[in-house]
Amino acid sequence: MSASKENVWARLAQSLKTLWDEDKPAPAVAAPGRVARPTARSSVESAAEWLEQMLARDPAIKARLHVVSLVEYRDSVGDKWPRLADKVAIIVDQVVRRNIGRGNTYCRDGEDCWILAFPELSIDDARRRTIAVVDELGRFLYGQQQGGPDRPVALAAEIPVAEAVGEDGEFIAHRIAGAVDEARAYVSTSGLPYLPSAAVSAGMGGDDPLRGWTTLDRGDTARRDDMKWETIEGTGAKKPAAYLDPSIVGAIPPGASLSLLWRPTWVAMGEAISAYGARVVRRDRPDDEPVEGCRAYPDGDVATALTLDRFVVNSAVRDIRAAARNAQEGVSQPSVILPLSWLSLASDQRNSVVFALSDLTQETRNTRLVIEIFHIPDGTTTPELESVVSFAGTLCREVLVRTRLSARRTSVAAEIGVSMVGLDLSEFRPEDRMDDEQLLAVLERIQRETAKDGIGCYLWSARHRKVVGGVVQGGFEMVNGPGLMKDIPRPAIVLPAPRARFAAE
Repeated sequence: MSASKENVWARLAQSLKTLWDEDKPAPAVAAPGRVARPTARSSVESAAEWLEQMLARDPAIKARLHVVSLVEYRDSVGDKWPRLADKVAIIVDQVVRRNIGRGNTYCRDGEDCWILAFPELSIDDARRRTIAVVDELGRFLYGQQQGGPDRPVALAAEIPVAEAVGEDGEFIAHRIAGAVDEARAYVSTSGLPYLPSAAVSAGMGGDDPLRGWTTLDRGDTARRDDMKWETIEGTGAKKPAAYLDPSIVGAIPPGASLSLLWRPTWVAMGEAISAYGARVVRRDRPDDEPVEGCRAYPDGDVATALTLDRFVVNSAVRDIRAAARNAQEGVSQPSVILPLSWLSLASDQRNSVVFALSDLTQETRNTRLVIEIFHIPDGTTTPELESVVSFAGTLCREVLVRTRLSARRTSVAAEIGVSMVGLDLSEFRPEDRMDDEQLLAVLERIQRETAKDGIGCYLWSARHRKVVGGVVQGGFEMVNGPGLMKDIPRPAIVLPAPRARFAAE
């Protein structure tokens, strides 16, 4: 049976591509009757075919799928489940990815069930990793459960592949439900989250999936000239080896402060200031000058990037929700742009960054939320970029990619679902600086290139009104910066700004 795009093998292969261990090469020649072990660059179809053959080629192997069910937790929270479901899904995704191991794979089946497959592991090793997932979920979710410790919130069940997957390549729902029901029956008498056959010592650590993340409350009275600063703990990370320029910041020290501002953004569609971009502001010591935006992120420091991006997302969500509560009924709401660094979105802790987005309604995420990826390293491959863009794209309306003058990403971006590419003038290196006439000539060339590739372009941090007017008239999709409007404490209303207003700039 060849794998279709809809069947279970293709669904499992989607996560296999992002979890694959590239250090273990595929065999040069596949054994007769076998599909070669795919690599991270293989297509979903080839990975799906490999999975199908690995798990079903030899009945003597008795290959099994491992089911992680949150049906007990869902029952325990009752009417709260619809509000918690998205948050829980993000938690499960992070916990599974941390414990499943590279080369293994999983997919979601319904609202409260996840299917794990371990194509190259023994049954005992597969059980150990499944139990690691179940135990960590139990520890994490117990704080939200209305129940006692004798009733696990996560259950593990096993089912042979031949029983779980039909000839059409789809899950046989009632058989998977039967395996879960058997586990639930055992739980009701033992209090253990898995049947005795799966009770193998897991030997896993007990790290919380959001360890070290303290939510930072935002104040409602923040102002540009008297911002409310949030004191944070230091990341403890060392400065990267390439840290030579004293103007570049290092790791966040203990006692550093963060705040969030919003930058009004002109949008060509509608010819209005109809988007607001989040902008983090960092101050390491009370007497230091604040450092804004991308300059707050040290090169190569993942811990600091995660800390900053968690703050941006948590603070932005609170501001977005507050603005929605205060909005007049029937009045159009602006888009919101969240710039997030490549370091955090490409890390295995990225779900802890975006976790708070589940507090926004699905409609808000689908219609108003835009995620921008910045600080993409030179040498990033197309599959790596596509993987991160695909992840971000599931969370928002559209994905933007910020680039540099020296980078050529427009054609690649167009192929992988990016809606626009752009520049931030505050990122320009000394050798990139130029006068307004030269800059506008360069920007005109960029606009032509992006238009030819079928995507839009944007410009951030324009300080001069001449540059703002030039890019508005020159066909850019978005522009912001002091030359347009100053930063404000929270997202505001949509403001009409016809293109003709910029004609004389």
